[in-house]
Parts: sequence; C-alpha cells; structure tokens
Amino acid sequence: MSIDIHAPVGALNSVSPSAAVPARPRGRNLRWLVIGVITLVVISNYLDRGNLSVAAPLIVRDLGISNTAMGVVLSAFVWPYALMNLPTGWMVDRFGPKLLLSIAVGLWSLVSVLTGFANTTAHFLGLRVALGISEAPLFPGALKATNAWFPRHEKAAATSVYIAATQIGLALSPPIATALMVPFGWPAMFVIIGLIGALALIGWLIVYREPGNHPWISSEELTYIRAGQDFEADAVQSKAPVGFREWAVLFRQPSIWTMIIGAFCLQYVFWFYISWLPTYLERAQHVTISHAGYLASLPFIAGAVGVMSGGRFSDWLVERGVAAFTARRAVVSAGGLLTAATMLATAFSANATMAITLLTLGMFTYSLSSGCYWALATDVLETPRFVASVGSIQNFGGFLGGACAPIVTGMIVDYVGGFEVAILVTGGLALVSSVMYGVVLRRRVAL
Repeated sequence: MSIDIHAPVGALNSVSPSAAVPARPRGRNLRWLVIGVITLVVISNYLDRGNLSVAAPLIVRDLGISNTAMGVVLSAFVWPYALMNLPTGWMVDRFGPKLLLSIAVGLWSLVSVLTGFANTTAHFLGLRVALGISEAPLFPGALKATNAWFPRHEKAAATSVYIAATQIGLALSPPIATALMVPFGWPAMFVIIGLIGALALIGWLIVYREPGNHPWISSEELTYIRAGQDFEADAVQSKAPVGFREWAVLFRQPSIWTMIIGAFCLQYVFWFYISWLPTYLERAQHVTISHAGYLASLPFIAGAVGVMSGGRFSDWLVERGVAAFTARRAVVSAGGLLTAATMLATAFSANATMAITLLTLGMFTYSLSSGCYWALATDVLETPRFVASVGSIQNFGGFLGGACAPIVTGMIVDYVGGFEVAILVTGGLALVSSVMYGVVLRRRVAL
C-alpha cells in the first residue's frame, strides 16, 4: 500500500466528469428508493435524539430529578457519539453498511423503548450514553451506501436528501413527542418512538443490498451507476476488509486533519443554533417565549431548503465538467463564507425582525455546505475502501465543535456579557471553515 499525498490536484482528478456522465436510466430508479429508506431511518433517529429534551420538564416533575442532573443527562449523548465515530467508521468499511446500520437502528430503537421504563438519574444517564454509542454508525453507514449506489454527478444531491431530513427531524421531534405525551404520558412516548425506529429497521432490511447483488435492480440502472463512478479499476480492492493499521494511516494525512479542523468550525455554527437560538431571541431580542419557539423553527426550514440546493448545485457543477473534489470544496467554502457574513451582521442587528431574518439566511447558507460536506468524504479519496472511515473522522471533528459550542457560548455570555461576542466567535469559526475547505484542502488522498 502506498499513499501519495503530494500528487498535484490535476493528476488526482484526471477522470473527466463531463465525458463520463451517462444518460439516466428510464423506468424504476432503485437507487432513490434506497435513499428514501435511509431518509426514514434518519428521521426516526432524530426523533430519538430530541424526545428527551421535550419530555425533560415532565420527567423532572414526576421523578424529582434536579435541573442540574437533567442538564448532565441531556449532554451525555454528545461525547460518546463523537468518540464512537472513529471506530464505527472503520467498522462500516470493514463489515459493510447493511450489518452496521441494522445493528445501530435496532439498538437505538431498543434504547428509546427502555427509556420509557427509566426512573432514576442513573438510568437516564446510562441510556443516553448508550444512545450516543448506538447512533454513531448512522451517517458513515449512509455515506458508504450512497457511495455504492450513486454516480459521482448525483452523489451530493442524494446525500442532501437524508441530510435535509436531519433538519426535518429537528422540526418534527417536538410536535410529535408532545402529541404522544399529552394523551399517553412520557413513558409511552419513548416506547412508541422506539417502535417507529423498529419499522424503519424493517424497511432497511428489506430494501438494502449492494447494487451488484440486488434482485430488484435493472441492468440499465446498474450500468448507469457503475459508468458514473471513479472506482471501477479498484472494484476488487474495494471488497478487501480494511485493517486497523490501514485505517490508522489516515491520521498521517494533512488533508484529513484539514477536514477535521474545518468540520469542527462548521459544526460549531450548527450547534450554536440548536442550543442557544431560542435563548438568544428571548434575552437579546426580547421575544416572548411562545414567539421564540415559533421563530426558532424558521432557520431549520430554510436549512432544509439550503441542504438540497447546495447538493444540487454541486452536482450541476460536476455534470458540467468540474472535478467532484473541486465542486464539493467550492460549495462548502462558499457556504462558510456567506454564513460568516450573516453572523457578523446578526451581531449588530438592530431589532428582532432583522435578527431572525439574518439567522434564517445564515442557516440557509450554512446548510448549502451540508450535503457537500459528506460527499467530500467520498471525493477526497481515490478508492471507496475508506469512505466511511473518512466520513466518520470528519464527523468526529464536527461533533467536537458541536460539544464545545453550547459550553463556550454560555461562558462568553456569562463572563463577557451579551450575545454579540458569542455570535462574532461563531461567525469567525464559519470563516475559518471556509478557509480550511476552500484554501488549505488542496490534495486528495490516494490509498
């Protein structure tokens, strides 16, 4: 095995995308059914992630758990999820997405059901840690499946569908959980949402196979998929299991560290929105609690549109001859740059209307990068063997940023005063992500 990290970008992008784009097959397109099932899995996943925060006030009241203890429980998901991204990416590359995602969906659905029977802080804490561990294979597995089922010029658009589902899941989780809690109580809500995950698992088990082994795929669609991929020459090598030592070599590559740093900065922005947006509107812009909850949903609606738009635009560039590696980097970098500009303007916004307009625009521009952020993990490599590993390593960096955003923002607000500086820091990190992906990340990795 040799790794050439010094080869020029042009040499590593010698495949002519425009020449390799075949005509789309007619009739049934099984690859989009695969994406549909992955999307349902992602939505069920985000229902599981968000249900505890919705039920927290009732749990605190019914079980006498302190607010401090509940805060610890709510944060217990993030760190095991971030850390488990590293080994689970390698495991997806070694054992395949079918097995790893099946285990993951089954486990996180079981955790949700068991949460309905929890009655102590220790129970909730242990189950949230288990949830973080069980959910870690989701996006590496989805990325590996997408890479197998889609040609290069559709890859970002396909990825954007289930990444947009994360925004939809964030929007759906509170009303669905509330609608279940009101008539049935919070324990039953956890059980029912866990059963929804089990239904998604059944769909995944029925639908997913590798393209070459799927009984439902037409020869025309299989030809279309393979003709639009860069890895035909490595088909035999891609089947070989990924050894741990091979995986560890990834951390010696400057491009991988560039992506880790860029992801840290990019995901910091997203978690600022998730953790502090309603509080910012309430405290800094003097919006009532009821209005803050409604207004805080607007950025995520815009974000879902942004994810789809960024993925489509990136694939449009590839179809017109731009190398996939370049097209993904360009969109991620542009999204970070535009987000930095909107956050800077938000810090100095004069009223609540201007602030929510700018924050909604900022989530749209941030989300332009989301699908391409994941697709880039497939395009930075010259072989598909390490796709899930690179995706999970990048996501590890992203979730470190996500873990830091709530804490750092709170400290800045407490000790510096006000949200202006916290928003400027968030915008500054968006700018750093733009530089890392657009300027520093210049070379692909050949394994």
